Amino acid sequence: MSTYPREKLLFYPAKFNLYESIFQHLDLSVIKEQLSKTGRKPFSRQAICRVLIYKNLKAIKTLSELTFELSTNLGIAYILGFDNRIPSRHRLEEFIHKMPNQLLQHIRKHQIKTLINLGVITGKYLSIDSTPILAWVKQNNQKVFVERKFDKTKFPQGDPDARLGFMALKKRPRHSKEQQIELFETPNNKDDKQIILFWGYRNHVIFDSLSELPLYEKTLPANVFDSKVTVPAFKELKKNFKLKPKGVLGDAAHDSEYIRKYIRCTLKAKGFIPINPRSKKEDIRLTSHNTRVCIAGFEMYPWGKFKDRGRIRRKFVCPIIHLKNFAMKYNHQCPMNHPRFSKGGCYAYVRVDKSYRLDIISPKSEYFKRIYKMQSGSERGFSRLLNFYMQRPMLTGLNAISNHCTLAHITILAIAIAAVKAKQKNKIRFIRGLLRSLLQK
Repeated sequence: MSTYPREKLLFYPAKFNLYESIFQHLDLSVIKEQLSKTGRKPFSRQAICRVLIYKNLKAIKTLSELTFELSTNLGIAYILGFDNRIPSRHRLEEFIHKMPNQLLQHIRKHQIKTLINLGVITGKYLSIDSTPILAWVKQNNQKVFVERKFDKTKFPQGDPDARLGFMALKKRPRHSKEQQIELFETPNNKDDKQIILFWGYRNHVIFDSLSELPLYEKTLPANVFDSKVTVPAFKELKKNFKLKPKGVLGDAAHDSEYIRKYIRCTLKAKGFIPINPRSKKEDIRLTSHNTRVCIAGFEMYPWGKFKDRGRIRRKFVCPIIHLKNFAMKYNHQCPMNHPRFSKGGCYAYVRVDKSYRLDIISPKSEYFKRIYKMQSGSERGFSRLLNFYMQRPMLTGLNAISNHCTLAHITILAIAIAAVKAKQKNKIRFIRGLLRSLLQK
């Protein structure tokens, strides 16, 4: 905030109190000011950070519009920490590109600790999800022709840090009424969604399902799958905050043995993750003493155990090939004439150690459905973040995009803290509603 007293201003509108109530609980001391021995005095870095948060609060789309807003509203510029000079768009871009993301993460973590101490965040149920961040490159413009537009080995020159990813969107309703009815009557049809390729990044977030506030966020290139981020994200969350979740929610992209085992054994929580249909296998026929049965109906012969990627498997082989008496009974011929018989016979594997993908809560149970409804809170959380134009930043580079997303999360948490301090805890998720209520005071 400005070091000058508010009496310096000729008038002090009520909306200035609004922004002061938000910024007075925002600790930016970790951002050190620049010192210059010669030339012009540099702009305050803390003031620039406040200006970028103000941009989110006002839902200003571009940095050029932000500088115009400050130049035409010197009172709010004074409140944010500027005296006579207003930073240009280039100074704001320089701050976003060069500011280490670790400093902004430190501010965000301090806000979360404040909300935990205030009792707003409990961490009883956690949900993890991600949202695409489109890079500002011509390859993402459908009206522009680019040769080998989506070749993953040819990075865009406008943003070399961007990587190729995909997102699923619902198809727009067609003009014909009959076609619209056909589309909406079959919501489970695969044709009701379209897969869109894009160059950019993904913002991976862990939400507190009850308060719908973000606890963890990290921006990575778009080619990093959600399942690769899940366990490292929860490890970092556990390191920073002493939360004891009762359940972890996620979509089918997080359905893996490694993730479910970590949730069950390390977090000591229940996993509310749907079964990924791509991981299903055909039904395996077993005898009463867990021996594999081949397609001909024969009990296969056990051939030892071995370890495979942390799993213990038991191998079974063809009894006609490996058992002489059994082979004589069938004249050394497979009754099914299987093509593998001439190449050493059939073989199969059965997993014998504990599988955490099988020992789960049934997704069809009412208990699972009741808890999994809270997963929609992550969608609402992203919807609030996208009010700050987080999904289409006019910036380039991984560090700049990361800072842009982190500032959006800081804004959400700053609003939540201001709501609790103003004794309006029911408005921690209502951005515009809180601003209007504070403005009326």
